[in-house]
Amino acid sequence: MADLDVLIIGGGITGLTQTVALADAGFAVACVDPQPAEPAAAETLDGRTTALLQGSVTLLDRLGVWDHVRPAAAALRVMRIVDESGRPRDRPLTARFDSRDLGGGPFGYNVPNAALRRALLARLHTMANGQHLAGRSAEAIRFDARRSAVDLSDGTTLTAHLIVGADGKHSPTRESAGLSARRWGYGQTAMAFSIAHTRPHDNVSVEFHRSSGPFVLVPLPGNESSVVWVERDRAASRFLEMDDAAFRRAVQARTRGVVGTVSAVGRRWNYPAMSLLAERYAGHRVALVGEAAHATPPIGAQGLNLGMTDVAVLTETLVDARASGMDIGTEAVLRGYERARRTDVLARVAAIDGLNWAVMSKLPPVQVLRHLGLSVVDRVGRVKTELMRRGMAPLGARPALMAPAPGTSDGSPTES
Repeated sequence: MADLDVLIIGGGITGLTQTVALADAGFAVACVDPQPAEPAAAETLDGRTTALLQGSVTLLDRLGVWDHVRPAAAALRVMRIVDESGRPRDRPLTARFDSRDLGGGPFGYNVPNAALRRALLARLHTMANGQHLAGRSAEAIRFDARRSAVDLSDGTTLTAHLIVGADGKHSPTRESAGLSARRWGYGQTAMAFSIAHTRPHDNVSVEFHRSSGPFVLVPLPGNESSVVWVERDRAASRFLEMDDAAFRRAVQARTRGVVGTVSAVGRRWNYPAMSLLAERYAGHRVALVGEAAHATPPIGAQGLNLGMTDVAVLTETLVDARASGMDIGTEAVLRGYERARRTDVLARVAAIDGLNWAVMSKLPPVQVLRHLGLSVVDRVGRVKTELMRRGMAPLGARPALMAPAPGTSDGSPTES
């Protein structure tokens, strides 16, 4: 039986980042990860990418991870919204958001999840007080007065002052702690894959809004982009059953030629588009981060970035508690983390949920209001700039691990 400061359940990007952040802060920490340890397996585990906003990039940079990720990343300098819902195909409404209007670097970077996983594992393996328990899962979790205990699938038992659930929407940690969650769907499926194309993307991300769901092109290095294509469930099933040639033609039609000819399409992943909100993010000796606490449809690059903010805030909360001589697993400490995150999470989940329903709606009054709002945003510079600022940073105080360095406007690492 091993005794730890913190045990993280779940080895996705959020869970691994939380493990590295706490180990970097001097805590004895381990991550229980059902996935295999071999970095070479990362490509087959997850072929998706993540658009990391600058706060998340700053966090990874301060943890000594970003330099290993940067070669696989593409800068996101411009975002275009093309609203085709309720519009003639040849007359969509558009809005263009340029990161130069904020006076700093790009909005962020698009990074393959596999590259993120490899870099986080490489950093974790250099840390004497951080362990990666690969190929194992939590079979039972018990929360006692002074410790929590976790029985693993290999027959061992670990104890810790605090359990952090980073185990996704169906979090066993959340269920074991008796923390309830509301979840709702949209009758949509998200399909994720990468494409090669003939025209340069010029570091412009394009988000097509259609009544069936968004179709998003996000730059990758070279003439490649990642795609998230959201469709109604029945239609998505038909697309996923297509052979490669037919699917490529369907993708080509939906790009509207903005990246030229789609010459190749990579492996397809799919998952339900849904939202989730845990009623509480923390309890006695337990805290939730990432999709164990909240989830959104893939709109506006908010999902993993919300989880990365969770990581930074929880780390800061635990460091402050330790400095004050407090038990890091007590509800009094962990409620501070919950209070610091709730407003930001609620606001972003509500905004994305409302936008998704508004785009799906075929009611003329809803369409008129949405079109009017997008036109105002695109034409009024101050409104556009404020919207970009609010989208880039959490509401309330920014955690220290994500705050801009002195003398910079956005905290972005120096570009190569």
